[in-house]
Amino acid sequence: MRMIRKLLLIVMLLFATAEAWSQEGLRIGELFDGSYKRKNNAIEVTVKGETLKRYRLKLFRSLTVKNDPMDFERIEKLVEADGKDAVSKETGRIGERLYYAFYCFPPHNDRLRYVFYRNSSLREVEENELTLVYIEGNVTMDELKEMFKK
Repeated sequence: MRMIRKLLLIVMLLFATAEAWSQEGLRIGELFDGSYKRKNNAIEVTVKGETLKRYRLKLFRSLTVKNDPMDFERIEKLVEADGKDAVSKETGRIGERLYYAFYCFPPHNDRLRYVFYRNSSLREVEENELTLVYIEGNVTMDELKEMFKK
């Protein structure tokens, strides 16, 4: 019985570690540690497996935070730091602040990696929230943009 518990613990640790590796080399990886799941003003979503297969994706992670200027600044800094290593990027600013970003990173485990970011709190006419999305898969940036339009 003890051996089964130990094996189960090892398997659980391997799965947790594999998920953390998906953002290997990206600063935003620290945002998906589960801490936002305990916050009332945040929604963290992780989707993987069969659900994504038809989109040629392997991993989809998103984080939406509302009404938290300190978190907005922290997340923006992490996104901008990662953006320096992007192989393809499209950004928009409002004043000195990052309003939106689409980044493509070098492949990891033969998968393309993308970060999508939007801080709508910078526009008075929009809701006071920030959205961050991390995606891995075998799709192009144009295909992802088309998916988001639907």
